[in-house]
Amino acid sequence: MSGGLELDGIRGTRGVAKFVLPSILMMVSISAYVMVDGAIISNLKGSDALAACNLTMPVFSLFTALGYMLASGGSALVSKKMGEGKREEANSNFTLIVITGIVLAMVITLFCCLVMDDLIYALGADDALFDTTRAYLLPYVFFAPVVLTQVIVNQFFIVAGRAGTAFAVSVGAGLSNIVLDLLFMGVMGMGVEGAAYASGLSSLIPCSVALYVFTSSKRSTLVFRHPIWSIAVIGKTCSNGASEMVSELSGVVSTLAFNLVMMHYVGVDGVAAITILMYVQFLALAIIMGYSVGIAPVMSYQYGKGDKEAMAEIYRISMRFCLLFSIAVFLSMEAFGGFVVSAFEAGNDNLHDIAMRGVRIHSFAYLFMGTNLYASSLFTSLSNGKLSALISALRVLIVLVPLVILLPMVLGVDGVWLAIPITELAVVILSVYLLYSNEQKYGYGRLVHKPRPDGA
Repeated sequence: MSGGLELDGIRGTRGVAKFVLPSILMMVSISAYVMVDGAIISNLKGSDALAACNLTMPVFSLFTALGYMLASGGSALVSKKMGEGKREEANSNFTLIVITGIVLAMVITLFCCLVMDDLIYALGADDALFDTTRAYLLPYVFFAPVVLTQVIVNQFFIVAGRAGTAFAVSVGAGLSNIVLDLLFMGVMGMGVEGAAYASGLSSLIPCSVALYVFTSSKRSTLVFRHPIWSIAVIGKTCSNGASEMVSELSGVVSTLAFNLVMMHYVGVDGVAAITILMYVQFLALAIIMGYSVGIAPVMSYQYGKGDKEAMAEIYRISMRFCLLFSIAVFLSMEAFGGFVVSAFEAGNDNLHDIAMRGVRIHSFAYLFMGTNLYASSLFTSLSNGKLSALISALRVLIVLVPLVILLPMVLGVDGVWLAIPITELAVVILSVYLLYSNEQKYGYGRLVHKPRPDGA
């Protein structure tokens, strides 16, 4: 049986690496199959289909925003209570969080169906892309409650000490998605709606495994129990995970801004190029995202336990990892970004040229993204949703969106690509300041100097 004791026993670089490895592999597998999904759509149905799918991303982000908010905020709350020894309360809260997510998703799904046509035009589709966008969006929203539940249970697998299970079900869902894509769109000749059905059906795998694992204390230390309704628990969960929701909801606005600006300056190929850039970014940051997801419950547990020495050790290891990996990602994307772009272009030379220009400029953002992502995740794990949300809002909404709109007026399309590196550079200055100014408040210590055993 795993869970609290496993979280308590993680020490040193080797121990941290061993624990977070399944989470990292999980994120890499997710990003890989998302990219393959896009490549299949582009190569089988063309760049117009890829652009249409990208237009639906704001709706997708709305559901994942709720999922990440409840998953990250809830895991911080539940892990902290496990560290305090409140196991039954943690189980009850966990069950309440999952049920809340499902209900919210069903309400939003109903609303999307009622305003479907108006929603598609609001997302930026013109008459030429309307039918394709609708064909993808309609089946997707029906599966949205399952997709949202997948996001939540994947994070709680890690809280329960079953990061390997989270990785395994993610790989299973990803492989199923790819196989179903090829079956529905390739063999059966379905349009982009086949990709939506493939994504929705593959999400049933993590949810089914979660139902099996979390219904017995013999299989998990975190189990479904009778939920006790508590507005305080839901409120704390939402405030803890506010940064993740802000980040995703801001992503709705930024994606919409990217799509509208590129449609104005370039057309459909511009929207497809933005889609490729987002796929590349997701893959490039998968390891840091996986690390942050994996280490957050450990920090929350130690925070609940009051072990400042362990917190300081985790912080030092995490910051060094993020800094070194950010540099490695930048160098890799500068050297090999073209290989990724070539998987999506489907012989479209104009799309290739636009996307390659974007990758070359955008890759500088990776030098700063790692620190910003980890800083936001750290404050979430310490139940400081306000600071976490501030970082997320600045890097995705408050700074980025105005730059996406204004810079192209002066620099043309290059302004779109420059908006992200400039934003990440500005925000990393704030992130470093917040990390430094709060280290004594929470006890995670300095980046270089180890605290004395008494925590001084």
